[in-house]
Amino acid sequence: MARSAERVPLRVLARGEGWIVVAKPPSLVVHRGAHTLGEYAALQRVRDLVGRRVWPVHRLDRATSGCLLFATDRALAGPLHAALGAPTARKTYVALVRGWFSADGPVVVETPIKLGPDRYVPARSVVDCLGRSRDPRCSLLRVRPETGRNHQVRRHVRDLSHPVIRDHAHGDSRVNRWWRDNYGLTRLGLHALRLELDLPGGGRLDAVCPLFRDHAEVFARLPWWTEAVAREPALALPPLPLLDEPPGQGS
Repeated sequence: MARSAERVPLRVLARGEGWIVVAKPPSLVVHRGAHTLGEYAALQRVRDLVGRRVWPVHRLDRATSGCLLFATDRALAGPLHAALGAPTARKTYVALVRGWFSADGPVVVETPIKLGPDRYVPARSVVDCLGRSRDPRCSLLRVRPETGRNHQVRRHVRDLSHPVIRDHAHGDSRVNRWWRDNYGLTRLGLHALRLELDLPGGGRLDAVCPLFRDHAEVFARLPWWTEAVAREPALALPPLPLLDEPPGQGS
């Protein structure tokens, strides 16, 4: 499967002087680590795509798909990272979560993130509901993290008692199995839909990543799909193929 993945180049979502945003598929690591030395990671793929060294500005978990920003100029890596953490930046995720989300308006979550036995750091996310159903009992949430902590989106929706479906670290194993068996969902229900920030040299970066085929097929079967698309039209963009699909399939 890893070899067939090379047939599908990463989709470029936006590109400018010194930076590029690509659509990271699920199952792809951002960069190699001790346990992934032999993988053709996103960093290497983008390097080969642009023909030069690149530097990741932020990270997405292996199972999370969506907007991924790289610097193609080393001097911009730091400024882009700072811009991503500025108040004018906005990261938008969609999360398929367990349960009926009862709030009708935005909910602010400010639970600190634990980094060690006695170390907590502040974190803030704004959560609102795009769609919900009682059968199956689930909701699609739009989450905008205003800080960039590890697993922040996953932890904050869990703290609302709505863990992301197929989240093995923070979710419900029984519910995860049900979604695998009944809807064929085999990975985390989390997607980085949009990335916006003020560029260091001026101008505004605004990139949107369509859903990948696995999420798009599951979401479209759920009762709230039409409502969610009305609230977040980017969900209806043509879905992207998975890494194990040949070009043209799922697009």
